[in-house]
Amino acid sequence: MELRGASALVTGAGRGIGRAIARGLAAAGASVTAVSRTAAELEALAGEITGQGGRATAFPGDVRDPGVCAAAVARAVEAHGGLQILVNNAGVGSHAPVIETSDEEWDRVFDTNLTAVFRLTRAALPYLTRGGGHIFMISSLAGTNPIAGMAAYCASKAALDHFAHCLMLEVRQQGVKVTTIAPGSVATGFGGEGDKAESWKLQPGDVADTIVDLLRTRDAAHLSRVEMRPLRPPKRA
Repeated sequence: MELRGASALVTGAGRGIGRAIARGLAAAGASVTAVSRTAAELEALAGEITGQGGRATAFPGDVRDPGVCAAAVARAVEAHGGLQILVNNAGVGSHAPVIETSDEEWDRVFDTNLTAVFRLTRAALPYLTRGGGHIFMISSLAGTNPIAGMAAYCASKAALDHFAHCLMLEVRQQGVKVTTIAPGSVATGFGGEGDKAESWKLQPGDVADTIVDLLRTRDAAHLSRVEMRPLRPPKRA
């Protein structure tokens, strides 16, 4: 894909992996629509990108709201003349055993990690299929590796993996690529650890660089799933 001038929508762009992805795509020449719940974070991100000569539009909103999903896609198309790249990155975790997980917490995780992805993707597909596009699902190795005390999160990522695979089979003949990226431990503070404790982990920029590299892959080559791991994690006792 020619990245210069391409329109990209990135959810969960206010911090962590999403912010790194938005910055990486903008540096590669894409026009970015950044979506997140926190307007101040998005404005800071958009200001940084435009200050470096890039193009960025901030769209604050909670992707659990169906109206936000449709409006975010419409804004990306309006602001940047179309949509070629969708990065479904917004996600939340949950740390609780099943017996302590409330209905509200279960819904919060699935509405963010799965249902919002479905709604955003459905809204974006009419634009992505016009000349080939690329959808990225930011999943997790937790989707294939169960973790005690994280049933809601793991189940949501497993469901996301299957959704992405089904979608890939539906749209590949229309020239649309669907890539699931499943990182292991990333230094985003997700586990509540300090900077020193996270020094061995993947960095958010590693995920961003992977997306840019995949977008530059030959059009006829489709990498549908990428697993990422830190090279030297601490040895378990």
